[in-house]
Amino acid sequence: MLWLALTLLLLAAVVVGIVIAWRLRPTPALCQPQQYDAAPQPGTFAVRALEAMPPIVRDTPVLESQAPAWREAMQQAGSRLRRSGVRHVVFVHGTFVGHDPTLLLSALEGPLSALSPGLMPSLRRLSKLPSDRVLRDLGNYTPEYVSLFEKALGGDVHATRFVWSSANNHVARLRAAVELLRLLATSEHGSKRTLLLGHSHGGQVLALLTQLVYPARTAEALWQAVRDAGEPTEVLQEMAKKVARARLDIATFGMPPRYGWAAGRRCRVLHVINHRGAEPRGSTVAGVLQTESGDYVHQWGIAGSDLPPGNAKERELAARLDAILGEGYDVKAWLQHVRHGARVPRDGFSYLVDYGDRGTGTLPNCLATCFGHGVYTSYDAMLFNARLLADHFYR
Repeated sequence: MLWLALTLLLLAAVVVGIVIAWRLRPTPALCQPQQYDAAPQPGTFAVRALEAMPPIVRDTPVLESQAPAWREAMQQAGSRLRRSGVRHVVFVHGTFVGHDPTLLLSALEGPLSALSPGLMPSLRRLSKLPSDRVLRDLGNYTPEYVSLFEKALGGDVHATRFVWSSANNHVARLRAAVELLRLLATSEHGSKRTLLLGHSHGGQVLALLTQLVYPARTAEALWQAVRDAGEPTEVLQEMAKKVARARLDIATFGMPPRYGWAAGRRCRVLHVINHRGAEPRGSTVAGVLQTESGDYVHQWGIAGSDLPPGNAKERELAARLDAILGEGYDVKAWLQHVRHGARVPRDGFSYLVDYGDRGTGTLPNCLATCFGHGVYTSYDAMLFNARLLADHFYR
């Protein structure tokens, strides 16, 4: 009878284990689009003061040219990242500063690739140069910025600049999320903790990445869209499983609140928003010439503000994605949404930071600051942003 008792005990243990595993299984995230008329939940945002930092030498953005106090402060932030296991930092730029913002190169990819297999990568690099040379660090991550960030943090933390088309529609962002998934899955740092920084709609790319990698109710429809876009989904889904085993810390800067997120135990999300005052609502146009409300593009780039893709197939795909991600190109919907002045995304935690870029003279400063949207990527904000991330993620 002893063997029968042991067998029953073993079966009971198996049943209990199955029940516990079922109860602890991850619940798929809803990933619903932002509701602009809803007030942010208490505890999901805070005002963060812009602390005084040692100044950076902008004209010579190399480590050796920086003051000892600046270098020491960046190294302290780097030490906290390393102690927490961060080995890779990826910078993702926003809309219109990528290698194919009008999608002209994509439209010509077939004939150009037939003409010369290596021509497209060269043209994409050439297409990215104007934003790097003209805008520099205004709403744009330059190679020099990323290089300085990596060196200033100290050893064992590698930094990568991820460049995507930057076209302003759902399909372009989904394609970018797929390319970013490839980058993370094939990185030599893939098993380590990765810090992902997304400016503007680069944050939407990161939101889509989480919906592809982690359990999400939108995942099946998104993967179908990926398949219809001509991507090898079986290979990509294996890559997604690999990325899901790593840990991702995600910070967005000036990301218009739009897409849902599938964050969880292995993925944390933070949003940083250039904003004046403690009330989490912005002004749509009032004070825009002197950026009196902070980041105006953050409010303008919401659902409905997209541009339609250039070809019929992608327009049809973008329309299908509307049902998952919210309105893409819809002026009427945009006008309804923008009047709410929404600041705080529903998912993740948000810091409202007055970056101090408000105009003080008689001449408007909106163009020099890209309507308050270009401050996050500036050299002047690098140290503050690094310390903010270290304080939030790596205490």
